[in-house]
Amino acid sequence: MNIGEASETTGLPAKTIRYYEDIKLVKPARAANGYRDYADADIHRLAFVQRSRSLGFTIEECRLLLSLYEDKERASSDVKDLALEK
Repeated sequence: MNIGEASETTGLPAKTIRYYEDIKLVKPARAANGYRDYADADIHRLAFVQRSRSLGFTIEECRLLLSLYEDKERASSDVKDLALEK
């Protein structure tokens, strides 16, 4: 999916999506023509960041939440503690 479709799907402006890529919150693949190619996992991450930001989480807190989400060895209480703290 291209950035326009990702923008429509998530409700995020393309400029915000590019910013999230610049700060490495999302890393879309590149198509043969060099355009960004967003997979379902990228869309999920973008939607997660959007929801987290709307709840008042900072970019760095979102980064931490995403890293906890990807770490299958972490305790679920780690995520709960961070959410309750917020």
